[in-house]
Amino acid sequence: MSAHLGSLLASRRAKLLAVLAVASLGIGALAVQAAGSAVSYYVTPEEFATQMDGREGRWRVGGRVVEGSVVEARGRPVAFAIVGEHGETMQISYDGVKPNLFGPRAFVVVEGTAEGPGRLRASSVIIKHESEFVTDADDASNAP
Repeated sequence: MSAHLGSLLASRRAKLLAVLAVASLGIGALAVQAAGSAVSYYVTPEEFATQMDGREGRWRVGGRVVEGSVVEARGRPVAFAIVGEHGETMQISYDGVKPNLFGPRAFVVVEGTAEGPGRLRASSVIIKHESEFVTDADDASNAP
């Protein structure tokens, strides 16, 4: 009887370990999937220019709003330009809600469809907050 009890306990332990292993793998897979969908990559205007080559589809492009380029209708931006770190500019058309902090020199990530070289019809505009903080008003006016 004692041998039978020992094998029964070993069997229960093995089943419990198997259930725990499967549950851990399931939780890990869900965590990886959730993290993957939360990560959002974007290209710069320079990368868009070199990678586009007539390729259609959805794009996510990040750059700074060019000062003096914002065209508004009914208090909403309908067109503006963004510039990359190396001076490449893109024309953005947009018919959506203006995000808070939108304006000249704000760093934005626009998502939409390509309308040709250097042109994007955006379906969303997101302000990307900077990791640097400027405390001096003179520095703020000279910030990139």
